[in-house]
Amino acid sequence: MTENFSYQNSISGKDLQNSSAPQRLRKKREDLPYDPFQSIRRLIWLYIILWLIEGGLRRWFLPGLATPLLVIRDPIAIAIYGYAWSKGVFPKNLFVVFGIILFGLEIACAIVLGHGNLPAAIYGARCDFLHIPMIFIIGKVLTHKQLTNLCKWTAWIAIPYSAILIMQFYSPQDAWINRGVGGSLEGAGFDGAMGRYRPPGTFSFISGPTLLYPLLTACWWAVFMNRKVNTVILIASLLAIVIAIPVSISRGLFIGVLLVMISGLAAMISKGRISLSLVIQVAAILIAVLLLSNRIPAFKDGMEAFGSRWEASTTNQGGVKTALLDRFIDGLFQFASHQEMSLFGAGSGYSTNVGQMMIASTRGFGGSEGEWGRLTYDNGVVLGGIVILYRIALALWVLKEAIKGWSNGYPMALAFAAASILPLLNGQWGQASSLGASVIAGGLTLAAAEVAKKPLRHPDSKSHAHRFNRKLSS
Repeated sequence: MTENFSYQNSISGKDLQNSSAPQRLRKKREDLPYDPFQSIRRLIWLYIILWLIEGGLRRWFLPGLATPLLVIRDPIAIAIYGYAWSKGVFPKNLFVVFGIILFGLEIACAIVLGHGNLPAAIYGARCDFLHIPMIFIIGKVLTHKQLTNLCKWTAWIAIPYSAILIMQFYSPQDAWINRGVGGSLEGAGFDGAMGRYRPPGTFSFISGPTLLYPLLTACWWAVFMNRKVNTVILIASLLAIVIAIPVSISRGLFIGVLLVMISGLAAMISKGRISLSLVIQVAAILIAVLLLSNRIPAFKDGMEAFGSRWEASTTNQGGVKTALLDRFIDGLFQFASHQEMSLFGAGSGYSTNVGQMMIASTRGFGGSEGEWGRLTYDNGVVLGGIVILYRIALALWVLKEAIKGWSNGYPMALAFAAASILPLLNGQWGQASSLGASVIAGGLTLAAAEVAKKPLRHPDSKSHAHRFNRKLSS
């Protein structure tokens, strides 16, 4: 009798324990905060990933779809806009409103007064305005935690990415890893120096890594300041960035990384973030990186090629001021030198590769490869000038927000601004990689500027959470 009684009691206790498990699970689920922006954030991660691998898809894995893949991020952006509108976070500021108006004007002028090709006109206006709301949505829905997690991932990503650049640096142009768009055996690398070519990484051209590495550097600063990864990863990540500079044989990449490093350091000093222990840590990391880089053959070979190109294209061309600064200024005001530029322009999309294929069945940049030259040549003096003023205002507004974020206690907002302002100002948005880099860098700059503020709450999040938890409990 006793054994039977104890056995029954033990069974009853297990049954009672098992019956309470669903209640504890429901209680745990009810305690989880409802996140109305989860779908938007997941699509933003997909947008960033596609930006990183888009060129690789066009060159290695889906060469037959090289042209359609140029707009692979457009459906993702449109889906984000739909979710953002339903959650009440779609931006309704002047940049978005005027962007919609200018989008329509560019298409109308191209059809009535320009080349008359509707698909080319839509593509040109798409390059100029379709992705701009993404900048504000990224800045609004990414919290401090998510921005930090993204920066942690980039600290890891920089290491294998630089390894890809090194493989491309040493491989011939007809090697698989160096294949051009559409699987071309002519290669994707642009001429560098000493028989070496500028590697494009997972992008279609060297312009991709040139814009990626300043952004990786800004993320490195953010991770370093938040102490979110161990010292070994910090050293390895910075080492990867340093090695990529000479291996890329790109002066633009070098200057971009240098600007971000200086901006990050200046932001820390100006906000009183420098302490003796921090100085020791920075010095130790820099010494370790310099010692290790000098032991890596790719760094030495890259420095020879980079030094040769710097001497040929900079030192022998009048120095930094003439070869780089004056060239940058000339590029900004290139629109003023076009002899064929008209009042109404050739039509939106004319000076893009896609537009040239649609209009003239040939590859090229039409009237101008430079961004401000493209805007004025395609849209004319009046409308093109308005679009340029729009871009200037957008870049200055993002810079203003970054300065506010710095003053509110997050100095790394200035490091992100150093990686985003120039692409926003005159980045070549007719190229898919440059457009994506400008949007992502601008959005992360705004997100960095918001981290000192309270987390965003959806206006109806409480009622959504109540309905969500009630469904779980039923």
